[in-house]
Amino acid sequence: RFEPEQRVWIGGLAEGTTWKELQDHMNQSGTAKWAEVWKTKTGATTGVVAYGTAAEATAAIAALNGTALKGATLECDVWVKREKEDKAAAA
Repeated sequence: RFEPEQRVWIGGLAEGTTWKELQDHMNQSGTAKWAEVWKTKTGATTGVVAYGTAAEATAAIAALNGTALKGATLECDVWVKREKEDKAAAA
């Protein structure tokens, strides 16, 4: 399990990009320990990559934001975990 600060959100992926292609690209800055790619409800291809440390994740964002993979310009940013609403607390 990786903490949110060890993860990098990746946007702007080309359709058909695999987790392995993303991981190989992100290995240019540190060693990516885990990668996942999926389509959002709007049809955009996005992903997440996890590194061993928060420092590696921060360095990857700085180094790889704006780089190209399969002809698409990547947007790399911090991972923000979406909290599920606690319906009991809202009642």
